[in-house]
Amino acid sequence: MQWTEQEPQLPLQDISALWRRLQETQALVPPGQGITVFAPSELRARVWQHLKDSDIEQGGLLLGEVFTLEGRPDPASSRAVLLTQAVAAADFLGSGVSLRMESALWESARAARGPLEIVVGWYHSHPGLGAFFSGTDRRTQAAFFNQPYSVGWVIDPFHAEQAVFIGANAEPTEAFVALEEGAI
Repeated sequence: MQWTEQEPQLPLQDISALWRRLQETQALVPPGQGITVFAPSELRARVWQHLKDSDIEQGGLLLGEVFTLEGRPDPASSRAVLLTQAVAAADFLGSGVSLRMESALWESARAARGPLEIVVGWYHSHPGLGAFFSGTDRRTQAAFFNQPYSVGWVIDPFHAEQAVFIGANAEPTEAFVALEEGAI
């Protein structure tokens, strides 16, 4: 086997394609300087449903589409992520304060992926602890979700809190736009 370093060909799209897909009311959301994460109501409900009744940490991967300025093929020009699917980890080891998702999850995500979708991040719960990124969460983000568009979404289902973090440095963001049903 021969190893070659090669940049992946990501299906990055021009941000104008996203604005055309959003209904007029949603299209009024101005793109910020950073990255805006769009989460349809159905996907949000599915994630919350997955996490809501367990007192142990659970999680999964997020699939989505990435939109860049002027259709640039460079992840650094990413300005929006549209979350399209949440793939729950079926094989995991969790406790009240930790989570280890097994590698089969990546194969499940690969099988679920559509032509314009990529793994854009992950989600997990902090049941009863609050919505924050721990040191372990930050290391996980940096190791596995280190693109500028990478999303880390943490939910405390018992306190109805959530927080979203972006990029390898897991910067907290308020640019998490909840899309209502039929907006896309």
